[in-house]
Amino acid sequence: MTRAGHQTGFSLLEMLITIIVLASGLLAIGSMYGAILNANTLSKQRSEAVVLAEKKLEELRGQSYATLVSATDTVTAASSSGSSANYQRSWSVATASGGLAYKDVGVTVTWTDNKNQSQNIVLSTRISNVSATPVTIP
Repeated sequence: MTRAGHQTGFSLLEMLITIIVLASGLLAIGSMYGAILNANTLSKQRSEAVVLAEKKLEELRGQSYATLVSATDTVTAASSSGSSANYQRSWSVATASGGLAYKDVGVTVTWTDNKNQSQNIVLSTRISNVSATPVTIP
């Protein structure tokens, strides 16, 4: 009686299991990739919104104290990737209580993200009514 030799290689069952494991791993990586792209897009939109709010705050700081009023405008910002989003930018100006010579200014930027959800950021500052008079030191 002769002994059967030891067989080498992969069986069909082993190959099927390997394919299933690899396919599930690739699907997981693909879904993570989509989530990362969405997070990256939202991050870019937030950065654009912060820049728009900061620009408006600087513009309001440059205005005369007496002309500061609340208002709203719409801005379309194009990102470096070529996509653009519409941002609603509104600002409120309130005179401080207690007779203090400053105004509280808040800028809110609102936009709709790629999941059709409303997003917003809010920046605020105080602007004083100090005239720029030169100070002489004896």
